[in-house]
Amino acid sequence: MTSRPAAAFAREFIAALAAHGVRDVVLAPGSRSGPLAHALAAAAGANPPPHAPSLHLHVRIDERSAGFLALGLARGRALAGEPSPVAVITTSGTAVGNLLPAVMEAHHSGIPLLVVSANRPGELQGVGANQTTDQEEIFGGFARRSSEASAPLEGDVPGRATRLAVRAVRAAMGGEPDEDGVPRTPGPVHQDLEFRDPLGPDDGPWPTSAQVEEWSRTLTPPAHPQPAAHARSAVPALLAVTEGVVVAGDGATDAARGLAEAQGWPLLAEPTSGARCGTHAVPDPVGVLASPAGRALAERVRTVVVVGRPTLSREVARLIAQAPDLVVARHGALWRQAPRHARAVLPDVPAEWLAGTGADAGADAGADAARAAWRAQWLEAEAGLDAAPAPDEWSARAVACTWVNALATDAVAVVGASGPIRYLDRWAPVWDAGRAPRLVANRGLAGIDGTLSTAAGVALAGGRPVEVLLGDVTAVHEAGGLLVGPLEQRPRVRYLVINDGGGRIFGGLEHASADPAVFERVFVTPHGVNFEALCAAYGLAYRRVTSRAELAAVLREPVTGMELVEAAV
Repeated sequence: MTSRPAAAFAREFIAALAAHGVRDVVLAPGSRSGPLAHALAAAAGANPPPHAPSLHLHVRIDERSAGFLALGLARGRALAGEPSPVAVITTSGTAVGNLLPAVMEAHHSGIPLLVVSANRPGELQGVGANQTTDQEEIFGGFARRSSEASAPLEGDVPGRATRLAVRAVRAAMGGEPDEDGVPRTPGPVHQDLEFRDPLGPDDGPWPTSAQVEEWSRTLTPPAHPQPAAHARSAVPALLAVTEGVVVAGDGATDAARGLAEAQGWPLLAEPTSGARCGTHAVPDPVGVLASPAGRALAERVRTVVVVGRPTLSREVARLIAQAPDLVVARHGALWRQAPRHARAVLPDVPAEWLAGTGADAGADAGADAARAAWRAQWLEAEAGLDAAPAPDEWSARAVACTWVNALATDAVAVVGASGPIRYLDRWAPVWDAGRAPRLVANRGLAGIDGTLSTAAGVALAGGRPVEVLLGDVTAVHEAGGLLVGPLEQRPRVRYLVINDGGGRIFGGLEHASADPAVFERVFVTPHGVNFEALCAAYGLAYRRVTSRAELAAVLREPVTGMELVEAAV
């Protein structure tokens, strides 16, 4: 039995990742990362060798799509109640750089993404060797932790690969406190591994679980200060005012609904907040705030509590900016980077806020009636706003409304970060508490990058079908994300593409006042893509719908594979 240094190191590293919670690995092809690829292929094969860990391996050609697939897998694991880091492995050179968009999104969204890049050994760096660049801290401040490891050598004592893997997993899950001792949020971690020839497989043994556990014990467990303990002294008592509002942004969770109902305030919830439900939610908060009646109400607001990270509308941003009293909780991955005028910024919603309006106000019938009247005024302000599209209307708005209203209450759905999510922000329904579908979007940086692959990852992690709503530019931007090789597990995903011939979202911005020819070319960017031919090339089922009745009929069918539905409007 032979054991090569690179191969033995790779086996130990992969075994340690699995032992500490990594269940999914996305691999892009490359030679320098060969030792890791051989180890993964063996572990995820039909007949894994003794002691090899159980892992789900996903292979993608394009590193950018691989990064977003890993991000979607991590999102899917979290939705299933099993949060765990997902590893994405690339070779050296430009391959690593292609992961930057996914790393940036993971950084701002708090997604535990573990980037593992292979590298040339030290003697080949800085001498003009092929496919060699400076990969040290290539992701800069977007990585929670960056580490380099020199190439393994013959005769190395085992355990180093395990220590590297454990530190990386801990950092990705937010287990390493910052310089102030406050726990970090989950996010991306970069581990760069040098490998020296030979890079091929060998017949060496896998480490046993007992060995990995023993090597892991050589690390000092990280300190785990409780976020609540750090924030406890700073938890403010909410002002016992009638004119309060709860704003629920991306990732707010149902705590925002609970807070609004406990305080008796109206709830302005974005579609991906997880809180657009219950008795206190305003159905069209953006429309209300843009109306004369809504602007008058906004002027009367005394306290705004922001839960999550709202990013969708200028109207909500204006409400937050002018709030006389602002408190913020659960403000995304970087919860301390909140508006500067906030009186308090907390990592989560304190339990005290969910217990009622405080200071005996909850028992005051007059205070309760005043709050009920305040909420009623927000609902009344919706009168005269744009109504839902007529049954025979065929527009981008009508497509989005038809799609969201067809979602089952237990559905998981992904929404493109451009026009579609703004349609939902205006016209998605308010669901009953506990019966809302789970809507996911990449709102960390709100880019259209990687939406197709993110959705595929969500579907693969949850083992369930996923509905996707996106625009044509978003679909074209990552057309390579439709490529799932014949040896790979295919997700059950239905992509509904609203094809209105380019980036029409810019029509609502100041750029639309430019010369029409200039606006069309450099902002709308018409593409002329034939989606049917594109699907044929990538092996997807394709359908084209031209009416709401046709679309509704398609959406009633179960999702059994990968399918793209084009709604040309």
